[in-house]
Amino acid sequence: MTALPKLSPPVEPARLWPENAAFMARTDLERLRLLGVGPANLDSITLHLLGVLGTRPTVRHRSGVTDEILTFLQDAGLMIAEDIRIYDSAEEAEAIADSLAAEGRPLFWPYPLRRGRFHESAHLVRTGLWGRLNSKAGLAGIAPARALAPRRIVPTATLGARLDHPVVVKAGGEEATGWGGTVRFCDTLERLLEVKAEFLSREISTCVVEQELPVERCWCANLAISEAGVVYLGAAEQMFSAPGCQSGSIIDPNTPLPPEGVDLAIEIGEAARAMGFIGVAGLDIGRIADGRLIVFDPNFRFNACTQQILLHHAATKRAGLTVSRSVVADVPLSVRSLIKRLQSAVEDGWFVPTRIVDRSILSNEKGKSILNGFVLGADRLDAEKNARLLDLLIS
Repeated sequence: MTALPKLSPPVEPARLWPENAAFMARTDLERLRLLGVGPANLDSITLHLLGVLGTRPTVRHRSGVTDEILTFLQDAGLMIAEDIRIYDSAEEAEAIADSLAAEGRPLFWPYPLRRGRFHESAHLVRTGLWGRLNSKAGLAGIAPARALAPRRIVPTATLGARLDHPVVVKAGGEEATGWGGTVRFCDTLERLLEVKAEFLSREISTCVVEQELPVERCWCANLAISEAGVVYLGAAEQMFSAPGCQSGSIIDPNTPLPPEGVDLAIEIGEAARAMGFIGVAGLDIGRIADGRLIVFDPNFRFNACTQQILLHHAATKRAGLTVSRSVVADVPLSVRSLIKRLQSAVEDGWFVPTRIVDRSILSNEKGKSILNGFVLGADRLDAEKNARLLDLLIS
């Protein structure tokens, strides 16, 4: 494939995380128990953010950084200049992290590393602070009251006494959550009791119960937080398949996060900065029917839409298009076959791949792959059409 012009993020990698920091995301299932993931996810999580981390060291599983995959992603325009440290086992990943920490490189990650394995001084963000900032119950400590839905924090065991209106129930502790894994919409008392039983079985002892609000649009606003201040990176509008169940993200210049939403995100980012947080964060902010902006969830880590946000401007400018729409798919094709089928879409400019994982290496599933990226379009309908076209190409 002919190499395409490079996709340069609008923010230098050093503005996202400190220059001396190293990306190490390999954790264990105990840390991710509320996300509902399996063993293969522990390694696939390490393969995000290719093309936006500059030259810093990264610890990545072999399944997503083979020569074949890296060549294709670079030809597609990703600027991959990292010092990639490849591992095959969890022990190898942690040994590499040990050496990076010994060099004085703080480790950053989306979810805390194995409990007790590394000294707290090895982390860019202390695990206790990470837990407090990402706790849905703790949101009121960093977000202004005007921007919160009516909510109460209760022991899970007390749920179900009555239900006067639809609510959204969320895990309220400091364990890692995400992907809607512990967010449940309840519009009947029977449903609320089902969620109570489920959460108790998963040892979720505290819940946030929020009044369901008429949300017109919801965005994930991304920030880069450093000792020098807070930089707004952009926002992706969230797409939902059901209440509280996100199915993807879209960036459309005709439906941006309103300026007051940007100000709100920065205000919360400043509160987190004052507590000592450094790195990239995302905040789920919705506009409800009366025009108010409400913060629903804190995500003090990189988000599923972070790479899309950082590459959107360069990709749309390169293609002469305006809208981007995320893609994530389990593909019944080998990496070689997948790349072959993607070449025309990439060369024509309407698809940008951001992650390809060889399942035969990741989990011994031969002839299968994982694909992340985003399609582009002249408008939302055109992007949706291209998403369907891509689905046909890789099916």
